[in-house]
Amino acid sequence: MNPAAPARGFVPLYTLAYCGLFVAFMPFVSILLPVKVEAIDPGNRVALLGWAVFVGAVVASIANIAAGWLSDRHWRRSRSRRLPIAIGLMLIAVAFALIHLARTPATLLAAIAFWQVALNLMFAPMVAVMADEVPDRAKGRVSGLLGISHPIGVLSAAAVTAPLFVGEAARFAANVALAAVMIVPFLLFARERGAGDLGTTQAAEAGAAPVRADLVRAWIARLAMQVAGNGLTAYAFFHFADRWRGEGDAAGPVAQAMAVVTGVVVVVTILAGRWSDRVGGRKPFLGGATLLVVAGLTGMAVAPGFVGAAIGYGVAQTGLSVFLALHSALAMQLLPSPATRGRDLAVLNLTNTLPACVPPLLAALVPAGAGLGAVFLALALVAAVGGGTALAIRSER
Repeated sequence: MNPAAPARGFVPLYTLAYCGLFVAFMPFVSILLPVKVEAIDPGNRVALLGWAVFVGAVVASIANIAAGWLSDRHWRRSRSRRLPIAIGLMLIAVAFALIHLARTPATLLAAIAFWQVALNLMFAPMVAVMADEVPDRAKGRVSGLLGISHPIGVLSAAAVTAPLFVGEAARFAANVALAAVMIVPFLLFARERGAGDLGTTQAAEAGAAPVRADLVRAWIARLAMQVAGNGLTAYAFFHFADRWRGEGDAAGPVAQAMAVVTGVVVVVTILAGRWSDRVGGRKPFLGGATLLVVAGLTGMAVAPGFVGAAIGYGVAQTGLSVFLALHSALAMQLLPSPATRGRDLAVLNLTNTLPACVPPLLAALVPAGAGLGAVFLALALVAAVGGGTALAIRSER
């Protein structure tokens, strides 16, 4: 048995549980929440949904850091983070029950705030587990595998809204059950050995001061790339629809294009993660991924037809997925202390919540009549800044 490697079966169990986190929130935010908002206040559904997203983002930002700090305290005593994950899973069930019982906007917002606390009580320690248990030489491979979590989350939204589950209560119950089926095996059977602590990390070699500066660079780089990704997600459908010249509406062709892109993205991200482990460096891949994002977004902006825009979308999404996966691996290698991994990664996770506020601001800054092409060119510039900042990290070649 190799002591400098995760225990046998750990990576599959961890990957399944990580996907379970996405199952715990993606069906809710994409389908179940809008339906609930419609049921509570159909006349003000847009405003209420906006408040729900805003409240959720604020609570998530605070709760994730608090949960990371708490999981660090627990880890220092037990060398395990499974207890807070288990508590969070139980609280998710309670939160969904409260959301189901909500009948007014105020009670819905309160229930959503509680749901965010429960979700982040799972999320923060689960992310830190990878830094605890996966050595640097395998972080690219595991980060690439975790790239399947988003597609799994998308598919789970279809599963919990299948005709088998009739009514709101059944859908919420199905959501909880599906997430639990994926997370509980990790809680019961995964063995934590601290393999991520073994060996000399790049952060230790570089010294504390350079690493802190590099963590700031990593934070800025991920924030910029997440802004580009959020903008792409927010405006891609409208951009496709503007270029659709076929019969009927664009919904079907857009869904088909996105499905093909998702399949390609998953495969490329997994391969890139494995390759980066073999090469021993993340920055060349971050640079290449940035070029893909910039080229894809620029292609979307200038493509006159649907096919060209779809190709640009696929190139951009591939670059985004590779960048975010390998950026996670690199950031974990830069963490200054094993004792504060949960907190430090939670601070880095702010780059996932803050960009949600940027697309509307970006659209407001684009001159009237300029069209979405100008938006995608602006996003390409933001992505280029993010990639350049990542390449400025000094603690990794």
